[in-house]
Amino acid sequence: MFLFFPTVLLLAIAIFQTATVRQGHIWGDDFALYIGHARNIVEHRPYAETRFLWDSASQVSPKMYPPVFPLLLAPVYRFFGLNLIAMKIEQVLFFVVALAIIYRLWRRELQMPYRLALIAIIGFSPHFWAAKDNVLSDIPFFLFFFTSAVLVEFAPRESEKWWCWAVLVGLALYFSTGTRTAGIALIAGLVLYDLIKYRTLTRLTAVALAVWTSLLMLQTRIVGSGFASYQGQFRLNLQSIKVNLVAYPRAVAGFWVASTHGWFSFLVLAVVGILGLTGFLVRRTRGITSVEAFLIPYAALVLLWPFSPGIRLAFPFIPWLAFLVLCGLSALTERFAPRYSTIAVCVLLLTLSVAFLRAYQNTDFGKIRQSTGLPEFNELCGEVRKQTRQQDVLVYYRARALALYTDRSVTSYDLHAADEELWQYSQRVHASYLITSNLPEVDRGRSEKVVAKRSSALELAYQNANFKLYRILPTAETVASYARR
Repeated sequence: MFLFFPTVLLLAIAIFQTATVRQGHIWGDDFALYIGHARNIVEHRPYAETRFLWDSASQVSPKMYPPVFPLLLAPVYRFFGLNLIAMKIEQVLFFVVALAIIYRLWRRELQMPYRLALIAIIGFSPHFWAAKDNVLSDIPFFLFFFTSAVLVEFAPRESEKWWCWAVLVGLALYFSTGTRTAGIALIAGLVLYDLIKYRTLTRLTAVALAVWTSLLMLQTRIVGSGFASYQGQFRLNLQSIKVNLVAYPRAVAGFWVASTHGWFSFLVLAVVGILGLTGFLVRRTRGITSVEAFLIPYAALVLLWPFSPGIRLAFPFIPWLAFLVLCGLSALTERFAPRYSTIAVCVLLLTLSVAFLRAYQNTDFGKIRQSTGLPEFNELCGEVRKQTRQQDVLVYYRARALALYTDRSVTSYDLHAADEELWQYSQRVHASYLITSNLPEVDRGRSEKVVAKRSSALELAYQNANFKLYRILPTAETVASYARR
């Protein structure tokens, strides 16, 4: 009976998410680099050679991503090919497993109705629902974050099999770091947890860190390290910290009201705020947990990161905050109305469901008409494969997606660079083609400005309603450069 209700709830969440998987993908093309790595793994190519030509000045992405998520995608690519639907269903599986682990994590702290409420709040959230349609590392990292937390929290440090638990903790920490570089915060969190709770580094932690270090060194030896390619992106400044201090609380507040606005949303935030503060005050006397120890350095890293991608980086905070809200509700009902504890949690769920349902009513459940969901982009890819050669270099802002779907070498550029700098960059990389778009979400019209100023050096090779493919004509300088090579 104790497993029946959570199993039914998790199954309902899995069915809901799977049934509403959408075709296509948003313009952000991080997904293409992950899939490019997965394809290389399946086809036994060098891991980092994805045909995306990385440039440190473009700030689009690192040269390569950590290998764990591509390894998870590799079996899907092996059996289904470049099928985004299959990859999104895999994301749903990771999410449901993460929810099961979260249910287990706070088993001792919350009664069953409250644990079920915790899973329902996260599982039916419009934000997590949208995340499954992005083939990104967000959900796998979410899974490994809480897997690490559960293992650290419940590892028996004095039993005869403590070393088995230590190895498992080390593996979970590596999977976190190997999925997202920000997972390095969990290492600091594990050390912090030991120092606060045990006043020393335990042998379990020492062995776990040894396992993590060994696997990280093995990863570097096999596929290389992508840490260096983040240097061009990580530029610490006070302005970005100020922006993050405002942006992330807003993003987390948007979770509770599903980013809807109005007097009802403010009422929900007020109730959630009071309950969360109550839960925090109740919990603070019970000592630090592994989740809190992980979140402290992770919060510092998120605030220092110069770019704010919205709620994605804040996903690990959501279950903890929901836990505090439910702790606060449980404490208040036990004190003032213990007979109505279950009714109280049902009222909270109904209140949140109003905001969630409003968000779903305004949601498009159909095809994502961006990237591969846009016919004009698919037509462009077909023309690129037809008109260009394998050795040609193309310039296009969404370079990773075009490289994945055309198997051509494509490079991006810095949106903030001057027009002349963009042109000089295309000459420096010996680009043969330049692609422009009239869609503002592709590159904000930057490439079209360059074309307007350099029309005499470009020849239109193909166009459709949204894209133009220009052949870059050789100049005297480029001809001389090729002659010297």
